[in-house]
Amino acid sequence: MNIVEPGSVALVTGGRGGIGHAICNDLARSGYHVVSIDLSPVVLGEERAEITQLQADITDDTEVSGAVSLAAAKGQLKAVVNCAGILRNLLVDAAPGSDISNMWEVNVAAMARVCHFAVPHMPQREAAIVNIGSVSCRLGRWSVGASMYAATKAGVETYTRYLACELAPSGIRVNAVVPGLISVPMSDAMKAVTGGEDASAHLVPMKRYGTPEEIADAVGFLLSDKASYITGTTLVVDGGVTIA
Repeated sequence: MNIVEPGSVALVTGGRGGIGHAICNDLARSGYHVVSIDLSPVVLGEERAEITQLQADITDDTEVSGAVSLAAAKGQLKAVVNCAGILRNLLVDAAPGSDISNMWEVNVAAMARVCHFAVPHMPQREAAIVNIGSVSCRLGRWSVGASMYAATKAGVETYTRYLACELAPSGIRVNAVVPGLISVPMSDAMKAVTGGEDASAHLVPMKRYGTPEEIADAVGFLLSDKASYITGTTLVVDGGVTIA
């Protein structure tokens, strides 16, 4: 576990989801004060001193700006993790509409929005950003109905590379983590795309789904000083799916 300096703050979007929740917990254990943003309401009784939970819409400039300002007021904003994402199961004969727009807004535009407001608060040469992609953008065989979702996640990787170059002179590192099939509660759309855990785990060379904690470990590494010379890269954590 990487232990950070006292007063370090991490901002995590999608913090109430399976992967996001694991990331928040891991960063809190490392010593960050974590500001977790999610559209889902905060449940009473889940408060922890080291994690501030906010209900906010990351597609709204005002709400994102307010969340970032709150995070920056708690200490040095040294880490940003863009984990929020939505999946809609859309075959090609589905009419373009709000589902496509919503995926783009949450998966790509909101990521850029968070970075826009956060970067001015981040200390140079001491901060890092990690964006969460998806193995779907590297495959076709599991993406029936997920073509537009996969396209947004390709956007995550591309944005990461370009932002890394833009911020490299300031010493702020930007990387991406691409999870494979991860054992989290599946939405109906995810079940339709993958066939469900029982139907698809055998297709993973390691013969199992990954855990949210394994993704959190990868994120923690890329945010840590151990990754001090790594920027603009994508760390694939997929049990071998993309090489099979």
